[in-house]
Amino acid sequence: MVGLTRSAFDTRDPEAACRAFEPMVPRLAFGRADPGSFRVRLRFDAAPSFTVIEYAFAAPAATVAGSDDLVVISAKGRDFDLRHGRTAVDTSLPYLQAPEGLAARWDAVAARAVMLDRGAVAAAVRAITGDGDAELGFVGVAPRSPELGRHWERIVHRVRSAMLAAPEAFAEPIVAASAFNRLAVAYVYAFQVAKLDLDGRRMPLAGRSAVVRAAVEHMHAYAHAPITVQGIAEAGHISARGLHAAFTNELGHSPSDHLRGIRLAGVRDELRFAPPDQSIAAVARRWGFVHLSRFAESYARAFGELPSETVGARRSSVATVARG
Repeated sequence: MVGLTRSAFDTRDPEAACRAFEPMVPRLAFGRADPGSFRVRLRFDAAPSFTVIEYAFAAPAATVAGSDDLVVISAKGRDFDLRHGRTAVDTSLPYLQAPEGLAARWDAVAARAVMLDRGAVAAAVRAITGDGDAELGFVGVAPRSPELGRHWERIVHRVRSAMLAAPEAFAEPIVAASAFNRLAVAYVYAFQVAKLDLDGRRMPLAGRSAVVRAAVEHMHAYAHAPITVQGIAEAGHISARGLHAAFTNELGHSPSDHLRGIRLAGVRDELRFAPPDQSIAAVARRWGFVHLSRFAESYARAFGELPSETVGARRSSVATVARG
């Protein structure tokens, strides 16, 4: 049994390239393309609930594209210009594939796209917001902030590294689910999501106050960094005391407890699909936990198992997959 469904494609035919891109971008059309130099390379790595697509265009071309799927793209290129309607898109940050009106031109470009299962992400949105009626919609292509865009990139890099290091591990549901969970949470916080009201107008997701929502977004963007509650409060232009009151009133716990929970979840997800030679101590320290015995106690209270048990279950499942 293999953990990932993998395929690769290399063509000089624009029509064949459109067919290859159809699972990700069904409404793709090439404009300017030199038939003598046009070439596209694609690689698909599909896991349950998400797919990573890496592709490169080695020659000048122009496209108009649209998709209703949840696709986040990170691209670098020479003379790469991207517009959504008349608005220029900052391609130094990841961006969403728009339902329509996304036009690009380049001399050469290489990109990585992550396609997420819409229903699974909607479930994550409902869990995060506490809004059982929340639905996904499209608001814009850009991330909420450069920091949250870069946070998305870091999560994708870690998931992609795990896919390359141990592809067979993704046959185990717990590994694939943990990887998807990291991507889904990063997506929800990095990009504007919306639901439709009864008249069909797009509305931002309701729930937490602006103060708490902004603080939680800041935590997700910087959970890997040495941030403090005081710094989080200053970023939201509120006192630390006011931030503490907002969290305890709305969520029933302190900002420091919430940040610790985000970091513990990050450790757990990483341990579930980290390379076999990655130590628990290294992962814990990367997420800001210095006192390992205290970390292990907090981890056990949060998840009902020790970090070593998480790693043990992961290794046991991978060994079972390998024998199968």
